[in-house]
Amino acid sequence: MPSIPTGTLSSTAARVAVVAAFVAVVAVGGVAAAQMGALDGIADSRDSAMLEPVPDGVDSVAVLDASVVESDTAERLYATGYNATVGSTNTTESGEANGTDGEMVTATSPAEMVPANLTGALDAVENESGLDPRAAEQVIFFSQRQQNFTSPPYQAAIVEADWAKSDVVDAVANSTDRAYRNTTVDGVVVYKPEPRDEENVTSFGPPEPDQWVAVLDDDEYVFGTEQAVNDTVQVEVGDADPVDGDLRRAFDDTRDGYLRYAQSSQNVNVTRINETMGQSTGLNVTAYAEAYNDLHITSGTYYIADDGDTLGVESRILTNSTDTARDVKDLTQGFISIQAGAIQNETLETQLRETDVTRDGTTVTVSRETDIETAEVLVRWYGSILAGGESSAATGVATGSAAAGIA
Repeated sequence: MPSIPTGTLSSTAARVAVVAAFVAVVAVGGVAAAQMGALDGIADSRDSAMLEPVPDGVDSVAVLDASVVESDTAERLYATGYNATVGSTNTTESGEANGTDGEMVTATSPAEMVPANLTGALDAVENESGLDPRAAEQVIFFSQRQQNFTSPPYQAAIVEADWAKSDVVDAVANSTDRAYRNTTVDGVVVYKPEPRDEENVTSFGPPEPDQWVAVLDDDEYVFGTEQAVNDTVQVEVGDADPVDGDLRRAFDDTRDGYLRYAQSSQNVNVTRINETMGQSTGLNVTAYAEAYNDLHITSGTYYIADDGDTLGVESRILTNSTDTARDVKDLTQGFISIQAGAIQNETLETQLRETDVTRDGTTVTVSRETDIETAEVLVRWYGSILAGGESSAATGVATGSAAAGIA
């Protein structure tokens, strides 16, 4: 699962892009991730040119086809999830209120404020931000790891959207509560925040990084931290190279889908890990840490099949050696078997056992497809747990107080 930078990208415009990604991953792709047991923590193919705006040296990149938020599949799964969680809660609370003696005035609960359908949810985002997430066509997220805790964060989102420039700037300014002024960098319009009045700032912990915005082209914006935005501008004007190397090749090798990603692995301190985890578990974890350090890149795709009724996820783990790839395959298959044996849901157990794990040289591929009806059963089952009900291990359909909202 890609690391979408929701923390640092705090401006409203960036959050609209993140909301689109959230809907795509949770309302659609989350089902695929769930059926795979969270093994990995409808786009047209534009091959390698898709990453041309991204600066070189990044550690992770993800590309979202934002049109998925308007797909029938997303609408259907959102409704199923709503009915299994919020709808169930509302039904229960209503029944309890009607069963009391005398009149009782109740405040609107948080659950009642959640839109009952995906259209309403997207309308709510537009009303709050002033930007319509449905006007977004594509979002590219990228980030670079901080060298240490004091290093400034480096991440951004490049958004192709039919938004008016003035609306974008207003949304960012309103969200950050900062005034913005525009400047020109090599012919590219850049909006940067005015300096803070430090005397009026109350902060606990490190201050939130400044949010910058650049207008790369008509209907194309980049939102992010100062250095990430500046590097993107340098790529745009031809003064810096776009992302290349193994990360880009791994991304290019992913199959088409509404969310494609690639991220490099981060080495761990083997000695330190063994000292901490080894002491707490009583195990020698050196071999596991060394194997982890031999991982190279994880890439993958969330997709909807051409029939529109099949959800799929494919994750590829690129390692540095054949031996490590064999270990990864064996560990993955073992993990799936353990999870399937422990899960109290027949539908999910079947889905887990049907997960395909293959190895080709130094690359391990984990993939799974499921039909929309099965996906809805899984959503109802997870929803029943969140709503506090019990579920049938045979069918995954909730019983008890949660059943009314799921039926």
